[in-house]
Amino acid sequence: MIRILRRITIMIALLASPARVLPFCHELDVVQAKVFRAAASAAPAVTIEWLGHSTFQITSSKGTRVLTDPHGAFDLPRPTLPQHIVTASHEHGPHSSVHMAPGTPVILHGLTPGGGNWQKISTTIRDVSVYVVPAFHDKSRGMQRGKNAIFVFRIDDICIAHLGDLGHVLTPDQLKMMGKIDILLVPIAGGYFTVTPTEAREVTRLVNPKIAIPKHFWWEQAVQEYTQGLTRVKMLNTPVLKISKADLPQPIETIVMPWGQR
Repeated sequence: MIRILRRITIMIALLASPARVLPFCHELDVVQAKVFRAAASAAPAVTIEWLGHSTFQITSSKGTRVLTDPHGAFDLPRPTLPQHIVTASHEHGPHSSVHMAPGTPVILHGLTPGGGNWQKISTTIRDVSVYVVPAFHDKSRGMQRGKNAIFVFRIDDICIAHLGDLGHVLTPDQLKMMGKIDILLVPIAGGYFTVTPTEAREVTRLVNPKIAIPKHFWWEQAVQEYTQGLTRVKMLNTPVLKISKADLPQPIETIVMPWGQR
């Protein structure tokens, strides 16, 4: 209780200073959300729909749609509604086929043209805040497969991290930059294009989200290896999750969505 009161006191002091801007998914901001959420008449819910590979359509309670790493494949589901924001963690085709997004969305590329560097993204579009954390596509700091951008979203008071094609275990600096993550979208492809399922499990442990959703896989063995030893695993029969901040579980719950053919 004393620790909570101390954090609230610090939060109020920082809010009183216009020169200080709080990172949108870091601890003080999360405390702020818990304080003011009690006044809300109804908890807004985020809808997360997996379209296969690394592509998710994330929809806020106000109807803002975010499309992550559009796959461009014709044998996987595609979005049918206009998108407002499209993100691409890197420039490989199955992650940057932005043309598959209906409408006229704001397109956020995590890397500069050619993939030589990370874009400096920290912005708010409609009711969605989004931030990029630099990472790599391999274990040799990008020397094999280049750079990768982690996108962190704050939507309806829920912090969601999309790891893109993360190829290594996260460093303490990267974890600090990411902040307090509620929902982690983590690749488990098998070691060449992304971290292995075992490494993905370690990444999940380090991030310590409320919910972990595996992605970038198309075979059952990857799921079995990733969930090995985990006690809270939920297998959905639909690739859609709708959840509010108040309904987030504690501790970590792994939610596996059904996957299509690839």
